[in-house]
Amino acid sequence: MTKIFSALRQIKKDKASSFLLTISLLIILSVVFGMNILDTQIISPLANKKAPITKANEYEVFGFAPYWTINKLDNVDYNVLTTLSYFGVPINSDGTLDKSNVGYQTFESDKATDVFNKAHSYGTRVVLTITQMDNDSIKNLLDDKKAQEKAIKNSINLVDARGIDGINVDFEYVGDPGNEYRKKFTSFVGKLKNELNNKIPGSKLSVSVYASSVKLPKIYDIKGLSQNSDEIFMMAYDFATSGSDTVIPTAPLYGYKEGKYWYDVSTAVDDFLTQMPAKKLVLGLPWYGYNYPVSEPGIKVAKYQGYSYYYWYNRRRYLAQFLPTANAQTYQNAEDSITAEKEGWDDVGKVGWKAYQEDGIWRMIFLDDTKSLKLKYDFAKNKNLGGVGMWALGFDSGKTELWSLLSDEFGLELAKAVN
Repeated sequence: MTKIFSALRQIKKDKASSFLLTISLLIILSVVFGMNILDTQIISPLANKKAPITKANEYEVFGFAPYWTINKLDNVDYNVLTTLSYFGVPINSDGTLDKSNVGYQTFESDKATDVFNKAHSYGTRVVLTITQMDNDSIKNLLDDKKAQEKAIKNSINLVDARGIDGINVDFEYVGDPGNEYRKKFTSFVGKLKNELNNKIPGSKLSVSVYASSVKLPKIYDIKGLSQNSDEIFMMAYDFATSGSDTVIPTAPLYGYKEGKYWYDVSTAVDDFLTQMPAKKLVLGLPWYGYNYPVSEPGIKVAKYQGYSYYYWYNRRRYLAQFLPTANAQTYQNAEDSITAEKEGWDDVGKVGWKAYQEDGIWRMIFLDDTKSLKLKYDFAKNKNLGGVGMWALGFDSGKTELWSLLSDEFGLELAKAVN
């Protein structure tokens, strides 16, 4: 009876009547014919149980689907995409799921169900990203074994109830928490993987990590995590952010060894490969860029900080400020909204830029497009990496060229030719 009520709670109100009728009929059958349905697992219409994914692609193509782009995924090529990772459901420091979060609510929505079912119909794996972005909350969770057990149980039960295929762990601790917490996080991931495999055979566990995790110690022990998970997703972006004072690409392929950039994608990959097998590494790349105000467009120029001044009015002094800000811009938005007055190519970072004037101020953006992404995809293949990925699905809404490139580089026809 508990399983029946559990199933009832998972369905939407507009489906409740038909589902209740089905349950009633089953109970009648059990009485008349002696069928033991009360010990039978009843699957919610929201779930989509199936055999483990066995897609033929040689490479992983791993895409995050943030809850805020759930309505912008119509042009995703599921023939190419091997894993869709829904982003995300936050884990509280006590191990409970944050059910008040819009990420959780969207995950349980009919729209998410439609997306998951469509992905499954193409053989694309669907996983849940569990998140935690607060330093203190991460430490509190890792310090409490019971909270960890609860987090593991709650996450796996949610994935199982939804009929999907695994978990991605995205805990983003800022700074270096020390070796003790690296060990605790690695242990947590190992326990999660073991329990996930026991509960859902054929499932996969991946971990998202900063690209600078070897160069600048974080909470991630790359060697240990690679042993305790199926994949490591390197977030090979945000080498520059909206808060940077110097304008550089968010994902420069080269530049560190040349003394131009503080770090780059190629060096990060080389550093990771000293700690882990190449085939477990997925190179995550940006489908976005940062749009900066600048005094004059160029490579590695200073961000324009604006100006401020005081003025007097009615014997009182006032402060006036003009402080233009940098902001993230998706691939689709940048391609559709920017009419470039100047353009260029960073031959070291291997990425192009475009610039325009707005309110008398120059603005520019480094944006990974088919030219720059192809170079990074070829780099990933030359390094024998497990695959590539993107942050994020939906940032290309209405565009097809990025998927055409992925199909050429990693698609099924390529896999058939190789095999």
